[in-house]
Amino acid sequence: MKFLCLLFSALAATASARPPLEKPNVIVILLDDAGYGDFSHTGNPTVDTPNLTRMVREGANFPQFYSASPACSASRYGLLTGRNPRRSGFGKWVLGPADQRHLHPDEVTIAEGLKQRGYATGLFGKWHLGTPNGANGNTVDSLPLAHGFDRWLGTNLSHDYNPASHLMKGPSAVNQPVAGYEIIARSIAANIPVMEGLTGRYADAAIGFIREKKDEPFFIYLAPNMPHLAVHVPDAFKGKSRRGLYGDCIEEIDHHLGRIRAALEEEGIAQNTLVIFTSDNGPWIRFQDTASHEQYGEARLLIGSALPFRDGKGSTWEGGVRVPGVWWWPGTIPAATVVRDPASTLDVLPTVFALAGQALPAGRTLDGRGIRPALNASLFPGMVPDFSFVYTGDSTNAICAVRKGPWKLHTRLYSQTGNNYGFTTSVASPLLFNVEQDPSERIDQAAGNSAKIGELKSVVDTFEASLSKEGTFWD
Repeated sequence: MKFLCLLFSALAATASARPPLEKPNVIVILLDDAGYGDFSHTGNPTVDTPNLTRMVREGANFPQFYSASPACSASRYGLLTGRNPRRSGFGKWVLGPADQRHLHPDEVTIAEGLKQRGYATGLFGKWHLGTPNGANGNTVDSLPLAHGFDRWLGTNLSHDYNPASHLMKGPSAVNQPVAGYEIIARSIAANIPVMEGLTGRYADAAIGFIREKKDEPFFIYLAPNMPHLAVHVPDAFKGKSRRGLYGDCIEEIDHHLGRIRAALEEEGIAQNTLVIFTSDNGPWIRFQDTASHEQYGEARLLIGSALPFRDGKGSTWEGGVRVPGVWWWPGTIPAATVVRDPASTLDVLPTVFALAGQALPAGRTLDGRGIRPALNASLFPGMVPDFSFVYTGDSTNAICAVRKGPWKLHTRLYSQTGNNYGFTTSVASPLLFNVEQDPSERIDQAAGNSAKIGELKSVVDTFEASLSKEGTFWD
């Protein structure tokens, strides 16, 4: 009898689900400071991520996937808007608790566009695109509900800001710190139990949202605070990984990824749901030699790996922006798809809008491309526009490099470690690497390649002309 009940429930769920291509649900999972080499499918020998590996086997893996920026506020801007962070008007790559600026109300986010198509929208995790404060008049425009999200549970900043990072939720009638919000826990950097439970708390909220909204299209942006320093896990995951506490953290995230997939399958909507898994930037190797830190502990063991790429977070070397890119949509994306061409988080908004039937935002330039044909060429015929990518960084979102095809041109170098690895560069005398043949950026091929250098510089010139013409919404 129990079997029959389960069978009838499954059949009923299948019957009620929309056709897979009709306003598919979208879940974007964005880790914080996870390295390219921190997962089983990218070759880590001691971190076990079976649920992500299953997504790779059943979906699409993008070995050449980029975050929009090597630092968190800028990268989150790029993901949510499809626009290069230099267009943000932030003037910096990480927004602090006292900064006046925030995600501008005139920007169009994934959540805002999908709401226009009838989607329910939820953010569960770190925001870091603005904080209400005296400099901005404590504006509600600095927080997620003003940017298309129906519901939010998460932190305003990275969890290591002390005392300015709070666990918050909205909507709420408590109206704290501003109308529509509620502070659940203040100054969480000093609250270890809260930090140990953050990842699970967000996953629980996302699963609850899935079950609540299963009969309508929904968008979930799940943004764990981890593995950004300081790294924390609950007791149930301590000591589970051969990689130590850092591995425990990654494996907890993978565990909750499995729970989310299971919830989709139990509700009969897995085939209606596109799940995208990635990270906001590379690992924070600034602390790779730090044996003892007042807040982070033995940080050198608590940061990830960008291998085989050079450097990490805060750098426009490949290790700062090369991140895992896994797209899973059973029944639509063929199993074991490998997309060898490069793509980025800038491509998420135009791709998702096309899937939902939402027009692209007018009155602005998007830097991402729709990449539906790469997911399934028979279902989505056509050509994916050529990939070109302008790397911005150096704390002010300055232009540092550009990639087109396999070639990457550096005109400016920056690393939080202070190490330029023996190279120097400038606009007049740039570095040129073939990052498909030389992913670690060891061999400068600028000599004798003036035509290729000119071609890449023209990409930057076009981008700068666009910036000059449009400005930012803050201008």
